[in-house]
Parts: sequence; C-alpha cells; structure tokens
Amino acid sequence: MAKDVEVQEQGEYSAKDYQDPPPAPLIDVEELTKWSFYRALIAEFVATLLFLYVTILTIIGYSHQSDP
Repeated sequence: MAKDVEVQEQGEYSAKDYQDPPPAPLIDVEELTKWSFYRALIAEFVATLLFLYVTILTIIGYSHQSDP
C-alpha cells in the first residue's frame, strides 16, 4: 500500500504522487438507459421479496408451534 504522505530526510512532507479521480455523480441519467441498472433493480426486488417471505413464514410457523 502506498502512503499518502511520506517524511523526507530533511523533515519535510511530500505530497501524493497521484491524483484522486473526480467524484461520481449521485444520479446519472445515462444509467437509466442501461440494462444492467434494471437487472440490478429486479434482483434487489426479488431478493427483498424472498427475504420477507421467508421471514414472515418463519414467524407464522413459530407462532403455530408455540400455541398451546
């Protein structure tokens, strides 16, 4: 790993030897036209749906087993 600041022999500090890339925009209009955006959106929806479905079924099953 490279250090951001290094101490030289005279006790001075040298700056980074690279430049940070500019920050990415929060909302990129170009991304709305790409299939990968919608594929990720569908995957998030399905994963959340399955997570909630399994969680609710577990709670329902536990409450049925614990009833006297």
